[in-house]
Amino acid sequence: MIKNIVSFNPDALIAEDQFRAFAEKFESEILRGISTLAILSIIQASGKEGTYGYQILKELGEKTKIGDKQILIIEEGTLYPILKKLKRDGILTSEKKEHNGRIRTYYRLTEAGFRTYNHILGFFTKLIESISPILDVKVALQDDRFAYCPNCANKIDLQDEDVKFCDICGLNIENLKKRGIGNE
Repeated sequence: MIKNIVSFNPDALIAEDQFRAFAEKFESEILRGISTLAILSIIQASGKEGTYGYQILKELGEKTKIGDKQILIIEEGTLYPILKKLKRDGILTSEKKEHNGRIRTYYRLTEAGFRTYNHILGFFTKLIESISPILDVKVALQDDRFAYCPNCANKIDLQDEDVKFCDICGLNIENLKKRGIGNE
């Protein structure tokens, strides 16, 4: 797990009160957004079937490892309020299903949730990409079949022939497809 300031020894130089308060707030703000994006990514990958809370936590553990250490840890007490808020905001829908004699709540993206997810994923990726020169990191889409809308940063599937306009801002993307613009 990434050691956040809360877990540092209170006597450490980095743990001075003023610095500690600033760093705790900064870390909390960053992790809140990243946690939501990671949760939505796992739900989106589950497709129409959806996925349930424990499976989300399990996949987060598997997919956010560096070596054998899990980096992004989301506790149940954090996950379920996020899922509840996403459902209340119309991003997710849920359905109770029986699995091996147990009732589980499966979560899926709504149509609006899918569009919102693509937008925030594109926004986040373009944001990280734009500040990468000063942070010494590199971020790019893993598949050239996608492009970012040059107007709003929405992630667009260029292989989908039915997509003519960006779902978020309405930009005509036919020219992107014709020019073969992918991951820019």
